[in-house]
Amino acid sequence: MSSTEEKQARRPKGEGTAPRQLADGRWRSELTIGTDANGKRERKVVYGATKSECSKNLRAVIADRDNGILTNGRPPTLAEWMHHWLENIAPTKVRPRTLVGYRSYVRTWVDTSKVAKTRLDKLTPEHLEQLYKPMRDAGRSESTVAQLHRILSRALTVAVRRGRVATNPAQRMDAPQQASFDPEVLSPDDARKLRVAAENTPGGARWLIALALGLRQGEALGLAWDKIDIEGGQILVHRELYSLPWEHGCPESEADPKAKKPCGRRADHCKDRHSGGRFVGAPKSDAGKRTVPLPEQLVPALLQHRAEQLRARAEEGTRWRGFTAAGGEKLDLVFCQRDGNAIQASKDWQSWQEFLKASGVPAVRVHDARHTAATLLLLMGVDGRVVMDIMGWSVASMLKRYQHVLDVMRVDAGKKMGAALWTAPAEPEPDNGGVVSMADFRARKKA
Repeated sequence: MSSTEEKQARRPKGEGTAPRQLADGRWRSELTIGTDANGKRERKVVYGATKSECSKNLRAVIADRDNGILTNGRPPTLAEWMHHWLENIAPTKVRPRTLVGYRSYVRTWVDTSKVAKTRLDKLTPEHLEQLYKPMRDAGRSESTVAQLHRILSRALTVAVRRGRVATNPAQRMDAPQQASFDPEVLSPDDARKLRVAAENTPGGARWLIALALGLRQGEALGLAWDKIDIEGGQILVHRELYSLPWEHGCPESEADPKAKKPCGRRADHCKDRHSGGRFVGAPKSDAGKRTVPLPEQLVPALLQHRAEQLRARAEEGTRWRGFTAAGGEKLDLVFCQRDGNAIQASKDWQSWQEFLKASGVPAVRVHDARHTAATLLLLMGVDGRVVMDIMGWSVASMLKRYQHVLDVMRVDAGKKMGAALWTAPAEPEPDNGGVVSMADFRARKKA
């Protein structure tokens, strides 16, 4: 192009180059739409069979840019974007344990689908429905489907903000409806039965804490003695115990990340493993950081538990090592193994099941003790705001989740009251002129 032609092709900034004819007869124009990660300009090229058609196509591209629906470069596939988001963006926004769950969802339901190879600019709500169908066919609950939808929507929203795709298809469809919440709750009679059993079982304070205060499993297993104020009658719930899976660190894993066993071992047995172990961190939400009142009935059980723990520590001698989290924090845990180390969540679950069986109570999850505590507090008429604070709930909608169980319990209580009040009275015994002395009453009671 001559200097004269070049000057003629120049147009105001942002309007692209003037159409020029190619050797094959077509017309071509370019529009700068941004820069890549290295600062290099990225251009959008448009063509037309005639000059006017090329200009028309250019105006359409400019309109898309001005409306914010023009993307830079080749949009990534769904799988490429999800893994970029998981590795580079999500770690700064979500908790490590939550991220483990996100990766599992993507690995299980996205990577294995043909939809994974679909470019983001071609992705439609129908593609997402294709992702969800195998989940439903496999018997997964709508809550599980809804969780994958939320993960995808969150990642695609970031893609829209960064100009990798025009719109978020997850927001152009009806989101899967989470299954209705129907908590498994122990009856008050079973809860009292467990309370009696716990008071007479070594280590039973663990289950008293679960039933009376409703701590989450991670909160209870991460509870240290420095957070229990016996004199002040309160417990500070400021941390929880959680585990992260180990990752391979061997050279082979860097060369071939997709290899199932790069060093011939599982990741937790790899000599160069990293990132895994047991950690302590803040509860799942700001509301989870709370001060819980300590019922005075729990104090004797905690003091007895502490005495048993110190006795076991003395018996262990040099075998006692305490607990040091993967992050380096040293904690004197309230509930721990004989050597002071933390209890694995699976072992805690197994102990709970054994405790239920020995107490003659139907099997429920450890977390159902938390549901039971919340239900009993509400059933006793404790103000909803107070229950939220004790349970560490961040939204009031959590209260509504228990309404169904409360209604059933109230109906049952009403039936018992009716049976007690409307039972046919016993036949009257012969009296002495209708007068019964207190001495006669006590004599009959003892008989």
